[in-house]
Amino acid sequence: MRYPTRFSETFKARRTGVRRALTLLELTFVVAVLGLFATMAVTRFGHDAIANTGARGFARKLALDMLQAQRRAISTGDNHYVQFVSSDGAIESSTLFRCGASGDTAVDSERTVPKHVTVTTSHMRCEYAFEGSALADYFVTVSGPDRSWQIQVTPATGNVRVTELP
Repeated sequence: MRYPTRFSETFKARRTGVRRALTLLELTFVVAVLGLFATMAVTRFGHDAIANTGARGFARKLALDMLQAQRRAISTGDNHYVQFVSSDGAIESSTLFRCGASGDTAVDSERTVPKHVTVTTSHMRCEYAFEGSALADYFVTVSGPDRSWQIQVTPATGNVRVTELP
């Protein structure tokens, strides 16, 4: 009978000595190591790699905006379009609009082009009809420092495809 009591007392004594948190010194060391790894990654890959990643992300966001314009046109029965705004020949931003009887209204907020990213487009307005088809064959090219992506919209179906250019 006495043996289980001793065992439980011994077990409790061990459990009370178990540490459950990091000390401030250990936490500082972990943060310093993570900072060192981050510094090494930026110097190894450089700012161009980070800018290329931003360009790829922006190309995907533009493709999603075009898909949203298509889906909103189908669901509301009104034409929707993505309007590009340029200044000095360079595209600066894009906005999603709805065509209405009382005039065009912005459906979504303006999306600005990030630094070190250039956008060229075949049309300043990519519009979708009420049944979801695109009104023209649209091409949008998003370029980073080293890589480029092209967004292509098929007129009959309104399908949006993003491809990396060689």
